[in-house]
Amino acid sequence: MRVELAPALILHRRPWRDSSTMLEAYTRDYGRVGLIARGARRAKGRWRGLLEPLAAVRLSWSGRGELFNLTDVEAQQRFALTGNRLWSGFYACELVLRLTARDDPHAGIYASLHGLLVTLADGAPGVVALRFFERDLLQAIGYGLPLAVDPDSGQPINAHADYVWRRGRGLQAGQARGEDIAVPGSALLGLAAGRFQSRADIHAARALLGAAIAEHLGHRPLQTLQTLRAMRQFGGVPSSSASL
Repeated sequence: MRVELAPALILHRRPWRDSSTMLEAYTRDYGRVGLIARGARRAKGRWRGLLEPLAAVRLSWSGRGELFNLTDVEAQQRFALTGNRLWSGFYACELVLRLTARDDPHAGIYASLHGLLVTLADGAPGVVALRFFERDLLQAIGYGLPLAVDPDSGQPINAHADYVWRRGRGLQAGQARGEDIAVPGSALLGLAAGRFQSRADIHAARALLGAAIAEHLGHRPLQTLQTLRAMRQFGGVPSSSASL
């Protein structure tokens, strides 16, 4: 297999052997791919500084199997993210890494992740922008939430009604009890419309999407959230930055 200059977003990288780098990238046309960038960590490596997480690039590769050999890189866009917005980008990349399979293309996921990074770089708060990214990612992998119609009654979602997320059963109308996640209808409609009317709806949507995503992650927690919580515990970040 040989691919030339495919649009891609770098999700993750780690050292591989003596001087190389292993990459996970999400491409527009080929989905998630694993790549070996040989010699990328050498002091005078030709791709030094280009293969950073969150970067938009064009990648060329060749080979067979699970890991391909990177053959060329063209820088496209670097997103100026700091603080909460930087962590929001890392979190989104980890979600894509954990919830997608290699070589399973979804152009919508690429577009949603790229759009999120652009939005964050333009100054959007991560706690809001991430909710719409999570919504779209769940939809793309086949686990979209019913945001416009009550799945039990078939009636339109009522902004003034109460709904709950029940583990293993999904979204339902009713009052929360036990470990249920309470979600007002206004938060569901805000998620569907792409605009929230209140802080309460933002927080309710965060809890709902977090619970929905957790059902597909297995028992291994997200490293991004673990790191943020540890940093918050030891005073490394403000409390506002520890909640994505």
